Order: sequence, then structure tokens, then C-alpha cells
Amino acid sequence: MTSAVVRQECDLIMKGGISSGIVYPRAAAALSGTYTFRQVGGASAGAIAAAAVAAAEHGRDRGGFTKLEDLPTQLGTRLGGLFQAGPSTRPVFRVLSGWLEPSWSRPRKLRVTATTVAAQAPRPFLLTLAILLGVPLAAVLVAGHPTWWLVVVCAVLWVPAAAVAAVILSAVTFGRHALDVMTTNGFGMCDGHTQDPATNQPPLTDWMTSTFDDLAGLTGTDGPLTFGDLWGTDAVDLAREIAARERAGERPSSHAVMAAAAARTIDLQVMTTCLTFQRPYRFPFSASSFAFCPVHLGQYFPDTVVAHMMATSEPSAPQQDLVDGAAVPIPMVCPTHAVPLRDLPPAWDLPVVVAARLSLSFPGLISAVPFFTVDRARTPGNRHVIPVWFSDGGLSSNFPMHFFDSPFPGRPTFGIDLSPVDPDDPNDLVWKPSPQGQGEQPPQATPMPTMVAFGRTILDTMQSWVDNTQITMPGFRDRIVTIRQKRGEGGMNLKMAPETITALADRGALAGARLLDFDFPLHRWIRYRVAMSGADDMLDALQAKYQNGFHAFIDDYGPTATHYAIGDPTRVAADAQATAHLMSLAQAWDAQDNPGAAGDLPSPRPDLRFAPRQ
Repeated sequence: MTSAVVRQECDLIMKGGISSGIVYPRAAAALSGTYTFRQVGGASAGAIAAAAVAAAEHGRDRGGFTKLEDLPTQLGTRLGGLFQAGPSTRPVFRVLSGWLEPSWSRPRKLRVTATTVAAQAPRPFLLTLAILLGVPLAAVLVAGHPTWWLVVVCAVLWVPAAAVAAVILSAVTFGRHALDVMTTNGFGMCDGHTQDPATNQPPLTDWMTSTFDDLAGLTGTDGPLTFGDLWGTDAVDLAREIAARERAGERPSSHAVMAAAAARTIDLQVMTTCLTFQRPYRFPFSASSFAFCPVHLGQYFPDTVVAHMMATSEPSAPQQDLVDGAAVPIPMVCPTHAVPLRDLPPAWDLPVVVAARLSLSFPGLISAVPFFTVDRARTPGNRHVIPVWFSDGGLSSNFPMHFFDSPFPGRPTFGIDLSPVDPDDPNDLVWKPSPQGQGEQPPQATPMPTMVAFGRTILDTMQSWVDNTQITMPGFRDRIVTIRQKRGEGGMNLKMAPETITALADRGALAGARLLDFDFPLHRWIRYRVAMSGADDMLDALQAKYQNGFHAFIDDYGPTATHYAIGDPTRVAADAQATAHLMSLAQAWDAQDNPGAAGDLPSPRPDLRFAPRQ
């Protein structure tokens, strides 16, 4: 009788990138023999990989990781076909697809672009051609006695120039029309659900839905896979209790919220970006004031997902505006389709595919997803329902290593990064930083040989500076393995050759294997030293201000506070006493020469800051 395999636990974060679905599955499969995945997260295409890993963990006993390991092989023949445009955006997508064909020459790409543009904007093309060719020819004929050899020579030189000019003017018309139809299509070419009749495979969102269900071992009508399926019944019950208390007007304790989160068997979280409010959100939302339109939802998701969202949601409660002291109703209907809105289902009832799709809305290529809310920032009388557009999670945090971090970690949180090749060693395609405790790791330099590269680097810096700053910290960098991609791999290369996809997938397996020798006790010690050095700085700052008059402010203002009041006088006194005790500990810490910052301290030191929970 064989004994059951005892595995350690780990968390896993995956960076965004089109090749994520190719690279990450075998990396996770390589780790799955040693670890079970408790918390999994990602952004953009990394969110798809994260959802797939979570689904495979849920279906581990039903071959989940065997299926996951085979996923890159399936994508090798269908990756490009997952992106399918609707009728209105198909011409502009055809132009983009032509430029992504790795085997096409530049002249062929230009020819396909020119013919598509001319065919889609024939009026400006033909009118420009007629003017540029007809007027000179008419002038020659009217002048009489033309020298025909000169006419032929001029025509040979002038006709190509006229054709180029006609194509350029047609391209302007074509471009303006493309921007209009992409706006109507959710600011993208592909909504992820529309099927192109010429493509004999399901589109992206439909493929994700069936793939997640298959990896999770769901059959027949069991799907779609939900967050509650991943969490398990105990965690769902705790979440229901917390939700019931909140509806009753109670505020659950932080301990209860953390206990409910800790009870999740598999905790999947992804990053999405709300362009309407210009901020990132962690999904599923911790508290949601958003609603959905069933008609809109049906444009983005399969019928099974829409039916599930309808069955597990409630109609949006009526909202009111206050104008001149009188209540004015705000109709909770979709501004586009005039159908009643429905609140998002509770987190445990949300389909996993909604999270993946909400995070993967690559700007311009894949449409953003609209939810709805009342615009409370407007003045009374002008408040109404507005669409709230969610786009690519990678716009705000493409490598959210902070998702599951703890100052005192109980299990490792691994990260898988994507980057270009190393110019000094182009054959080193899977890279892991120096062993822990080897000093500061400098960031990888970004060459900028042209103005285009300069502009692209500015955008990349605005997008990723938070992630890039964090992953160079001690206690962060040591658990990240980087998969380097050659020219023609990843990025917008949707039509990579099967052998390229196989090479990337195998690189992922090697990356997973590189993490198996992780020294977790040393990692925990480094995190302890980093956390205590940061706490040392914060306690120093708090204690200095407290002694410089802030304690008197607390004593004077606390008992009379009307906003964010602590409670009855007993609780106010207890708060002041607890704060004084903490400051005395800080003073004692300082008297002991700040032991948290003593000795050989990991570098660079952290800067503890307060930020809103996403």
C-alpha cells in the first residue's frame, strides 16, 4: 500500500504577456509535484495562466496538471485563431494580422495593407486616383499634338505616385472609421466572444470557459467554474456569514475577514484596471458597487456564463438623488440597452472566466468590459448611471507580487517574470537571481537607441515602475525566476510557429524546476529582517511626533471627535492607553539602539507606506 504524497504549499504570481499561456503551464506543472498551490494570481495574460493553474489545482485528482502540461501543445495550433474580430472590426484586424505574420515579407505586408485599405475606403481611393491621373492627362490632350512617348514615360513615373497618394488618403478615411467602430466595440478589435465564420475554432473567452472547466474536472452542466468552487464550502460559508453581517449593518472584525480568506482552499486573485476611475482593482472585488447589463454581458461571454450570472445575482436596488431636499429616483437601467441592471453576484458565485477576461483586455486588440454604477461625483441633480470600463490589469500592475505577501510569510510566494534576452548572454533563456544573501541585485538596463524606443520606455516605466521597484527588494527578488524571450517571441506575436511555441513551453518547465531548490528558511529570515527594519523606521517617526505634542492632541480631540469616533469614553481611554503603550515600546526600542536595524541588514531598506486596499 503506497502512502499519499505529502506536498508543501506555495503561492504563485505570473506576469502578463501574450505568451503567458504558453510559458507558464509547464512551469506550474513542474512545481506541482512538490507543491500544492494555495494562492494564485496574475495580470493581463498572466491572469489567464493563473486561472488555469487554479483550475488545475482544483482538478488535481482528475488529471488537472497533466492537462495543464499539455495546454501549450494545444495552443501551438490555435493561438492566433483565438483572437477573432467581429464584422465591423474585421478589416482593421486583417491589417494587424498581416503585420503579425512571421513568414510574410515587408512588401507583402504593405501590399495586403494597401489592398485592404483601398477596398474598405474605395471612394477616396478612386476619386484621388481619378484626379491625379485624369487632370494631367486631360491637360495633355487639350494642349494637342502630345508626344506619346513622353506621355508614356510620365505615366510610368506618375501612376505609382498617384496610387500611393490614393492609398494614403484612403488610409486616413479607413483609420477614422476604424477608430469609430473600435470605440463602439468596447475600444478593441476583438470582444473575445464573437465567432468569425471563417475560423473553425472557438474565440478566446469561449475557449477559456471550456478550458478552465476541463482543467477543474467539471463535466456536463457542472460549469462554469466559480471562485466558490476554488474556495471550498467552509470558506464560502464564512464569506456568507460576513456578507450577512454587513447587510445587517455590522462591521466584521479584521480577524473574521482574515480567517475567511485563510480558509480558502485555492485563492485566485487577478488585477484589472478601471479606466473610468483611473485606478487598479483586485478581482474579485472585496466590496462591489458595480452592476452589469445582461445584454452587454452576452456580447462578451458564452450563454452558460450569462445564465449563471443572472441566476446568482439580484436586480440593482433603486438609487436616489437628493435635489433641493427632495428625493429624485435614479433609473437603474443600462444607458445603451434600457434594460434593468443587476448587481454583480457575490464573489463566491462569480465565474473564474470573468476574472480572466476582465484582466485580459489588451488595449486596442481586446475590448474593454463595461460594468455600471451611479456617478456620485456629480453634483445633485446630475447623478446618473454610467458605464465603468475595465481594461488590461497589466496597465496598472503587470506583475502583482504584492498580492499574497506577508511580512512574516508562512509559505513561499513564487513569481515568474518575462523579459527580453540578456545582451551579454543571449543563450541564457531562464534566469534566476544570485543566491539569497548575496547583496543587492541591480535592475536590468533598458537600451534606448531611437526616439521610438525612448517613447516606448517612457510608457513601460509609467506602467511598471511600482512592480520593478518592488521585485528588486531583498525577500522579493530571490523567489522570482525570469523567462527570457527572443525577438519574435511573446509581445504581439500571436502567430508564432509551432516549434517556437514548443521551445517557450519547455523554457517554462525549466523555470519551474529552477524554483525547486528554494531556501525557504533563509527567505523567511530575510523577510523578518526587512520587515523589522521597516518597522524600526516607522516606529521612530511615530514616536518622535508623539512626543512632540501629538499625544496631547489625541487626549484633547479623541473624546470630542464626531467623525470616525472610537466610541464610548471607556473605549476612547483604552485607545489612548494602547497608543501610549505602543509609543513606550518604540521608545524602549530606540533606547536599545534600534535592534531591528542592527548588524548586516538586507539592502535596500524598505519604505513602509499606507495605500488604499485594491
